[in-house]
Amino acid sequence: MKSLLVSSVEEYSGKSAVIIALGLILRDRGFKVGYFKPFGVGVSRIGNQLIDEDAYNTASVLNTGDDIEDICPIKLDRPYVEFVCSADSRQLKDRIESAYARICSGKDVVLVEGAVEYKVGKMLGVCDFDISSALDLDILMVVRYTSDFVLDRLMTAKEMFGDRLKFVLFNQLAGYKRTYVRCIAERYLEKGGMKLLGVLPHDPLLAGLSVSEIADALNGEWLVKPRDEDVIIESFLIGAMSPPSALKYFRRARKAALVTGGDRADLQNLALETGNIKCLLLTGHLEPPGTMLGKAEEKEVPVILVADDTLTTMEKVDEIFGKARIKGNAKIERIKELVESNLDLEALMESLSLS
Repeated sequence: MKSLLVSSVEEYSGKSAVIIALGLILRDRGFKVGYFKPFGVGVSRIGNQLIDEDAYNTASVLNTGDDIEDICPIKLDRPYVEFVCSADSRQLKDRIESAYARICSGKDVVLVEGAVEYKVGKMLGVCDFDISSALDLDILMVVRYTSDFVLDRLMTAKEMFGDRLKFVLFNQLAGYKRTYVRCIAERYLEKGGMKLLGVLPHDPLLAGLSVSEIADALNGEWLVKPRDEDVIIESFLIGAMSPPSALKYFRRARKAALVTGGDRADLQNLALETGNIKCLLLTGHLEPPGTMLGKAEEKEVPVILVADDTLTTMEKVDEIFGKARIKGNAKIERIKELVESNLDLEALMESLSLS
């Protein structure tokens, strides 16, 4: 049985998405796949159970059959400094090793998800380096190529992990950058003893938010409920202009939501008429006319009422946009398709002794 630690040099790099895709692909090829996340930071509650949200979502998609307490044994349930002061590092490691042993039972391969980024947890002795050493794991580093300086961060990580850092995956690259990275960065990585496993393109669908995620994030009230809560919104338009000026933007929109005051019935009706606006976010807790809601119901366009003003609403949307989890069949199938098309899966499987 072999395992792979999927790590990153910064947060929101796409570790969970890559793990979901790899897990589903390997399962389709007949392998028994396990999933493990030693140290969870994004903690919330489902009923009385404390969970790491990313671990819970990934485990739900992969459906490995393991107990969620084993899948993510250590959860940051208080401010980090308080956690460090009260925790016993040896006990944490023992709990991680015991849970990992249970996850590995009966599996052909286990995909291990790193912390927020590879240095997080160092004060507790549970950062990605500590985990890789304790569990004898090779590393796949998932990196958003935001600038050429990420190569320096990769080399810093390589100095820490040494030979364990075998693979690099660049994620969310657009257009010409994909060719640029392959031509320039691949040679650089080879000199550093790392293999470029692949380059994933930026994809609006994966970066988008479902209408249910938007409603939850904004604490919104449904005025018109969606027929499908997994409908993805890929862009947002602010309705703070005259209808003639707005029309050209509405016509160019694709899978967009309109954010506008609840009293702007002129823009709301225009958005519904164009057919390109897939959701209305009405701000200021101002309810629109009933005729507009009737038209939205007829056209199956969900309408969400929020208490905040338009500026505050957009600030909240910007905070979560591009950080959405892989939920719903459309996103799951898309990330799986991208990984199958753009990664050297045979090299990875050979390294995991699965070929």
